[in-house]
Amino acid sequence: MTKSACAFNQRIVEHYPQLSAKARVVADYLQHHPDKVLIQSTAEIASACQVSKASVSRFFRQLGYQDHQQVCDELRQEREWGQPLLTSEASDTSEHSDLAAISQVFKQLEQIDCEALVKQISQAKRITIIGYRNSYPLALHFRQQLMQCRKQVYLLPVPGQSIGEELAQLGDKDLVIVIGIRRRPKLFTALIEQLQNLNCLLITDQSGQCYRTQVSQLLVCPMSNHSALDSYAAPMSLLAHLSNKVYDYLAHSAQTHSNQVSNNYQLLDELEAHH
Repeated sequence: MTKSACAFNQRIVEHYPQLSAKARVVADYLQHHPDKVLIQSTAEIASACQVSKASVSRFFRQLGYQDHQQVCDELRQEREWGQPLLTSEASDTSEHSDLAAISQVFKQLEQIDCEALVKQISQAKRITIIGYRNSYPLALHFRQQLMQCRKQVYLLPVPGQSIGEELAQLGDKDLVIVIGIRRRPKLFTALIEQLQNLNCLLITDQSGQCYRTQVSQLLVCPMSNHSALDSYAAPMSLLAHLSNKVYDYLAHSAQTHSNQVSNNYQLLDELEAHH
């Protein structure tokens, strides 16, 4: 991603909470397909987002640009300086879409203090991971990975139970990780508000950027709108990366803990034998 593209994306991030519903649709589309802002016309972007041309034009003005052309001029100037940039339409297969989303996740990690985040996950007294609906399997997987590295990693909600009692147990030395990808439940807004005074990492998609000011840290996993069903390649890649970074950070402690887990597997005869 070019310096200008990064600046353009940063403007979206900063203005996202104030954007209208239609402007957020445009923002989501251009964050997931950053090259489309140069490849497509205002009308084509409007058609792809199913909004009016006027809505797209207002979106660019809300970000502080005069118009769509000003954004294109910035990107083309970067291209003239030798920065690789897609300047023509390419096939948008599921594979390409997944790779693009994963690439954006790792570029995002380069722009934050990832080492501080890994240290936080490693040193928190207790980690509570919360996920609902399709985010629940992600939360469960992340918990299982972190449990290979350290102790006191918990998952919410517990089937059949409310979480009010669990939230009351959390303190300032704990870390809450909330995963909310697409179609979040109605209680999600109230949950984030309840967690505002705690150390909270939110892992979400483009539409969850509206919660940025209410959490300690926010990571966005771009989700494509081009296939009938969502691909979770980007969030799964992020969780794998963070888990491995935590394992590396904890080093000998993580290895000792992982060995103990493996010994328990053997003592309880829980896993099938290696062939």
